[in-house]
Amino acid sequence: MSQPSFPAPGPAGVPTPGQIGGPAQPAPPSGPVPQVLAQLRSELRKTTSTTLWWALLIPAALLSLLVNLATTQGGALAFTSGLGMALALGSFASKFAVVYGVICAATEFRHRTVTTSYLAEPRRVIVVGAKAVVAGGVGALYAVAASAAGLLGVLMGGGMPDAQPDSLFEVCAVATLTFALWAVLGVGVAFLLNNQLAAIVTLLLYLLLVEQILVGVASLFGVGPIEDYLPGGAANTALTDLASAGSLGGLLGGGTLPWWLALLVFAGYALLALVAGAAAAQRRDVT
Repeated sequence: MSQPSFPAPGPAGVPTPGQIGGPAQPAPPSGPVPQVLAQLRSELRKTTSTTLWWALLIPAALLSLLVNLATTQGGALAFTSGLGMALALGSFASKFAVVYGVICAATEFRHRTVTTSYLAEPRRVIVVGAKAVVAGGVGALYAVAASAAGLLGVLMGGGMPDAQPDSLFEVCAVATLTFALWAVLGVGVAFLLNNQLAAIVTLLLYLLLVEQILVGVASLFGVGPIEDYLPGGAANTALTDLASAGSLGGLLGGGTLPWWLALLVFAGYALLALVAGAAAAQRRDVT
């Protein structure tokens, strides 16, 4: 009768994995690329496990539908379908993307889970970057949903009376980039201010009031149109410049920059906010 075999002890009496109760556990990901991918998967799980992403998506889509329906039916307002879509997406629905970016990042500080995130991934830049990538993807999803709802509103309002659907679809396509950038900007501001309420109030107050005051003061003193060089104005111009503008085109668009250059200006603001947020996260003590 054969004798049972046992794993040989490790060097210097160190037990082998078989001696301590099972096979060896897989090592954590090593190298920059696997660690970044692991962090992205972690952030994606956090996103899909909560109701936040779709709770903000629904009002964004509904608002886009209503604005497009109103502008399509309001023929006396001289709105083209493209300009109505640019207004719905740029001035209304996009605000939900930036609010999502703020909340998805600031929730970590509000619920004190950011310490766990930093322990799992000590390089905080990776944590901030992964959160920005996932938030940007959600922002792009908001643009797709809001554009689809907006197209439905156009059809419900009587179709495309201007018979120029190209600009309408171009606005929808570029909106996926602007919404993604809005979400990234929100993540950066959240990490910079380290407070959910302060970040939301600061961003919305700036976009809805402060930026308009700056534009008005610049016009009053003869500086000229500056809205295309400010975050909100640049994001809006990236959409309105593509629209087949009717008589309200100049009022809503500004138009001192082409859409692609306005988009680059806005991307610069989003990148600046993200870099500032990452730098603040790197220095901040969370213990």
